[in-house]
Amino acid sequence: MKRLCLAIWAALSLLLGGLAAQALWEAPSLSNGCYLLLVGYYAFCFLQLIRAFFRPWGLLGPRRRTGYWLCLILLPLALLPLRVAYEIWLEGAYRSATGDSGLLGDGVLVWLQDLLGYVGPMLLLLAISAAIAISLLSLLKTQTTR
Repeated sequence: MKRLCLAIWAALSLLLGGLAAQALWEAPSLSNGCYLLLVGYYAFCFLQLIRAFFRPWGLLGPRRRTGYWLCLILLPLALLPLRVAYEIWLEGAYRSATGDSGLLGDGVLVWLQDLLGYVGPMLLLLAISAAIAISLLSLLKTQTTR
């Protein structure tokens, strides 16, 4: 089973790494370079996660490391609200989705824009991003790394 997981990991890592390298080769830019670095980061973290899963103590042992690698895998997700906040800053206003999507977050962002201007949704998204990063980093400190 470990070899199957490693084979799948290798195939996906090589495929995504090759696509990222090709995109960087065809159009050198900072975003393509960051994409290649992100693919390398995820390939390394998933390799270490697979190795931690197949340790003798497994998922629930006293020296488990799976939580450590899961936190590192989830940490870049804290950048997603920052990207949305950057898009709001570029447009100068929060553009809600057309129609009633029924999302509570959309209503809160529109309400904050009415209350504080375009800075309101940006502040909320920055706070969400910081909360995600801080909670993952504090959880990361509790995980065993050896």
